[in-house]
Parts: sequence; C-alpha cells; structure tokens
Amino acid sequence: EWPLRPGAEIRIPDSTKLDCVNEDSAYAVFISYIEVYNNYIFDLLEEDQVNEYGHPVLPESKKVGEDTKNKVMYAKDVAEIEVKSTEEACAQLWRGQERRRKAATILNDKSSRSHSVFNIRLVQAPYDEEGKQILLNKEMITISQLSLVDLAGSERASKTNATGSQLKEAGGINSSLMTLHTCLETLRANQIAGRNIKMVTYRESKITLLFKNFFEGSGKVKMVVCVNPRSEDFDETLHVMKFAELTQDVQVQRGQEVHFDENILQ
Repeated sequence: EWPLRPGAEIRIPDSTKLDCVNEDSAYAVFISYIEVYNNYIFDLLEEDQVNEYGHPVLPESKKVGEDTKNKVMYAKDVAEIEVKSTEEACAQLWRGQERRRKAATILNDKSSRSHSVFNIRLVQAPYDEEGKQILLNKEMITISQLSLVDLAGSERASKTNATGSQLKEAGGINSSLMTLHTCLETLRANQIAGRNIKMVTYRESKITLLFKNFFEGSGKVKMVVCVNPRSEDFDETLHVMKFAELTQDVQVQRGQEVHFDENILQ
C-alpha cells in the first residue's frame, strides 16, 4: 500500500516511468535529509547516538564542504541511504520529518523552526563490455541530484508572541531569508550591469551557501511561494509576493551540458 504518515491526505502514486533508460548502465538512488537550524546543519537521518552510560548524545552539527572540481557545495558526513522504491524513499522522508524541529506558536501549532533540504541523488555507472561488472571509474559515472528545499516562513514576534528560544529561532529564520533576498538582489544587479559589480554574500547563511553552485549555473532553480489568504496577513503576503517578483527577474546562466559518451568503452 502507498505509505502515508498519520494525518496525511491520501495521495495517488504516479505510475509513469521512463522509457529511455540506458540498459547498458547500472543505477542507484540515494536519499539524504538535513535541516538548517539557527544556521547550524543537522542530519535528520543519522542514527541516534548514546554515550558509554547509555544516555543519548546531542547530535553534532555538520560542516559545508566544497567539491572544487565539480563546483558543488554539500553537507559533510551526512547519512546517504540507498532506496529501491518510492515507498522506501517516502518512509525516509517521514522519518526525517518527525525529527525536524517544530514548535507551537499563536499562528501555527506545528511551526517549523528550521529550513530543511531533502536530497534525491541518482547515480549512473556503465557496465563493462560483457555487461557483468560495473565500471567504477569516476570519469564515467554520472550523478544527478534533485534538492527539495522547505524554507521556514518569516515571523513577526509581535504576531507570534515568541519569547526565549523561539524568539532566537525566529531571528535565525528571518536572517537567513534576508540573506537569500540579498543574494538574489545582488545577482539581479550584476546581471543588469553585465558584470560582477558586487560580491554575492552566499557565505552569510548556510542555506544560501549550500546552493551557491545552483545560482551560479550548475543547476536549475525553481521556487514555489506559499501565501496566507487571510486579510490580517496582508502585509506579510505583500512582502512575500514582492520577493517572488524579484526571483523572476534573476536569470541563472547555465553551464555547458555534459553528456556521457557511450563510445568511450570502445
């Protein structure tokens, strides 16, 4: 049966499939799931750790690494779990969702206190000439990644009545969203000028740093904006719509497409 988390609406599985899969290659799908909480990165899929006395140990934050050859930013030392089906992937998604930091506010009884990134990585490696052994040559392996980013919504303390740790969390969320807004504004200004007149401040926030390479042309970026239709939230809705309008003006310059050459084995 289609896996559902408790309280989730019924979803219909998509039974379509690709007809252009190269049967001379082996494929594997890996899942990872992280959250960015107060500008620290935590792995939502790593196993719980205990000390020598059997007491739970607080998870350690992860650092951002850079693959300089492929110009890719990534979170270091996070669990990557191979999945064989959509059901297994959904099970890992729900597992991570349960561990994500949430709290009740006046506006939302399950308010996200962090941004999250759910990564789906597809790895393709060719077989040898006899079609038996997988060739683990890095130059012949193709890796594609889809990152689903859930950005926590901006908050006004005057409306949520947040105090203490929740107020600090809201400040971290708002600061990272402002950094994203600033990066997009700078990208647009540089594009209008036709040259880099200002440095893009990706490193001021972990969430923008992780996707630095996407904005610089190593991937495609799509943004979906959620707004609240309540009239009481008009100011926030207007602010979000202006932000959405800004994103439409930013053109990500794509790099040259690289395709695997099947004749490389000959």
